[in-house]
Amino acid sequence: MKKYWPFQSFSKISDNLVLACVIVAILSSWRCQSNDDELISIIVEEVVTDPVQHGLNHLSATLQSLHLPFEIVHSETEVSGHNILKLQLATGTWGQSESDLNDQMPNEPEAYSISRIKVQDKSGWLATGFDERGLMYALFDIADCIEYREDESAPLTGLKTVHDHPYVGTRAISMYTMNRRYWETRFYDEAYWKKYMDMLARSRFNSVVLIFGYENGGFLAPCYPYFFNVDEYPGVGMPNMAPEEQARNLAALNRMIEIAHNRGIEFKVGIWDHIYRGGVQAGGISPEDLANQNTDHLVEGLNAENLSGYTKVAFAKFVQLVPELDGFQLRMHNESGLERGQEMANFWSEMFGMIKEVAPDMQIDLRAKELPESIIEVAIQNELNFTITTKYWMEQMGLPFHPTHINRENQHDRRHGYADMLKYPRTYDIHWRLWSGGTQRILLWGDPNYVRRFAKSTHLYNGKGFEINEPLATKMEAQPHTANPFSLLNPNYIYYQYEFERFWYFYQVFGRLSYNPKLSSELWENAFAKRVGKDAAPLVQKALHKASQILPRIIAACSPYGKFPTTRGWAEKQRYGDLHQYADAEGSDIQQFASFDTEAKLLIDKGVTAKRLPSITSHWFLFAYNEVKGYIEKIHALNPTPQNKELTSTITDLNILAYLALYHSQRIPAAVSYRLYQRTKDPHALDDAIRYEQMAIGAWRKIISSAGDHYASDLMMGVRQINRRGLKHGLSGHWKNELNYLREDVEKLIVERAALGKAPKQRQSPSYVSYSDKSSRPEFEIMHQPIDSATINQHLKISVTVQSPNDIEWVHLRHRPVNQHLDYATLSMQRQAGSNMFNATILASDIDHTYDFMYFFEVMDKNGNGQIYPDLDIETPYIVVKFQRN
Repeated sequence: MKKYWPFQSFSKISDNLVLACVIVAILSSWRCQSNDDELISIIVEEVVTDPVQHGLNHLSATLQSLHLPFEIVHSETEVSGHNILKLQLATGTWGQSESDLNDQMPNEPEAYSISRIKVQDKSGWLATGFDERGLMYALFDIADCIEYREDESAPLTGLKTVHDHPYVGTRAISMYTMNRRYWETRFYDEAYWKKYMDMLARSRFNSVVLIFGYENGGFLAPCYPYFFNVDEYPGVGMPNMAPEEQARNLAALNRMIEIAHNRGIEFKVGIWDHIYRGGVQAGGISPEDLANQNTDHLVEGLNAENLSGYTKVAFAKFVQLVPELDGFQLRMHNESGLERGQEMANFWSEMFGMIKEVAPDMQIDLRAKELPESIIEVAIQNELNFTITTKYWMEQMGLPFHPTHINRENQHDRRHGYADMLKYPRTYDIHWRLWSGGTQRILLWGDPNYVRRFAKSTHLYNGKGFEINEPLATKMEAQPHTANPFSLLNPNYIYYQYEFERFWYFYQVFGRLSYNPKLSSELWENAFAKRVGKDAAPLVQKALHKASQILPRIIAACSPYGKFPTTRGWAEKQRYGDLHQYADAEGSDIQQFASFDTEAKLLIDKGVTAKRLPSITSHWFLFAYNEVKGYIEKIHALNPTPQNKELTSTITDLNILAYLALYHSQRIPAAVSYRLYQRTKDPHALDDAIRYEQMAIGAWRKIISSAGDHYASDLMMGVRQINRRGLKHGLSGHWKNELNYLREDVEKLIVERAALGKAPKQRQSPSYVSYSDKSSRPEFEIMHQPIDSATINQHLKISVTVQSPNDIEWVHLRHRPVNQHLDYATLSMQRQAGSNMFNATILASDIDHTYDFMYFFEVMDKNGNGQIYPDLDIETPYIVVKFQRN
């Protein structure tokens, strides 16, 4: 990144026209005409780099907007004001004069401190960054403190002593390029990227991944001809792509990277398609529809014979023509267009050799799906600077921990999760990718506690960090590449310039709390007060925090496995199939959540389980609905200004999420009742299923009425209609379309019930029992000192204290290596005489030290109430033991 003096910087790279008067001020050594008691003196003694300059620009713009007088000087002797702020870096010449003040400065990248100093007998503040990015973050903090200060007469009184450093190292946002028309409306808009990167930097995201080729219907598959031709392969290219257009695309990409770097954000490109061969790459668009589309977006001339040769030359040219690029993310398996077997092995062997030659230090992310050990070994042999990036929880936004047990369909492969990859000795780093874009697409989201727990979980296997999708990630996916993008909100409800601005809190909470999980809530309290009003703000926050728990719970407890892919499942809008399909689902953590069929079987057999029953989940959804609706009623009671469009939009989303919770709270008993009917053929159970299903449909109608005319009538977020795994998948349209399917299905159930005739007076099956109706509920008191580290080749002695008014029937210790390919072993824990303590010992010879170790407890009282400890509602529901290795 270029260096320059602060005088020059404002005229050279300023991204904000609002700084024009500041530029004039600095260039003429001007300071605002005011008395010295009001004046803020900012001391900048040395050269600054782009990120620091961006932070200084932001602080200057904030002061200007608040009409606060300030000056920027280059030494302490030039200070005129009584409000002093000095900037320095802890490294290089910046830190030498104040080194004694850096004792509490965290010694790591991106760290910073804000502390008090004396300058010429005047009290002031020193902002120190370990590096340029850290100092930029310090300047952002100072700007926020000044903007939201309580004492307006003293501009720096809101500052506090701070020593901060990143909790998670890499905090990345990824974006797709699924539709050419929509992508290019963003790609060529420099103002868009400046504002977008401004938001990312202030939210403390430090990495962007721009993904080319993901179910794009052949667009950017591969991406190289979009930017340039390769002389050695003149037959490969995009039809009707003029050299001038390629030059424009290349310039736009390099400018986009420059804008990111100016804000301390690294930039990677994801190359996910290497050749287009249809199939899954078509994005669910039917062959008939593809045949009718314009084909200018397709790459011509690439085939099995020239694939490796072309790709090596094109990749090397990409590195040359995009010199400031920080890294690549590569999709490795057959969905990238590569054929399994020899073609794939040869392709990567040649590519890795070429990367070692032309870009030996380049960051390379290898996508983990179906990644064989043989290809990892080739990357190691070539000494590539690589990381393996894997899916955190399917291609959806599950709960904030790695699933305790993934679904059995993919338990023994590497489709998602960490699979069998967390082995020792370590030969690579792991990067966790939360596919938030499959779940949270259009509705507002923000749950600080979720992010805190998620951030902690990314440290598994010393994880380097995480990547999440931007909201609206799949907008216009599977639509014609010449189609005009839709507007998310109808015109009367729009309150922003760019749609991403609507999701400011999503970005803020993920970025800021992964940088510092202990961050005070004051940050977003001030922001909400400014946006929706001081009185409504606390209620809006509480409502949004609770409502944001609903979607991850749907994914974990209710999602049919066929809704795994981002391009198939959408919890915000989909009903999740007809009732029989919904009832067949088992959720996506099969160790924590019992399936609908499991609860039906337990009711029939009078069995027990420590897993969370669907009836408990139904109660959770009902409680969430009531809590969110309660906050909404209190907001309405305040009689807020109807002209506040952001508040109106937020309440709309809160209502949709609340009724979505109500829908699942009613559909769960419908599903359990339907499974009871399937197992017993009792018409009474089918009657129950129909009744609950009709109640669920009533909740869905409320979703539609809550949405009103707020949203577009056709939410084109993916394929319009496709059947897969017996499920209909629709990622376009509106909630109204799903209602039609619900009504059709319940009519079929009614016809089926009529064919059974009159039901016998005596039920042949038990009835569904709601959690609130159960006379006995678990009331366990569990105490355990977690074992978070241990020595190799020693026995693990584990104890837990469990108490219950109903006394304890049994306590089981469940354990396995940190390897998702394996099931959990079970040990019956022995009760210590005369106490409530239970003990178990796992012999060292029974532990596979190739992996770390994990365990949790299942407890059961004598009334048949069970529980898993740790509790997933509070913390990660298992304990990982990290072995001490050399």
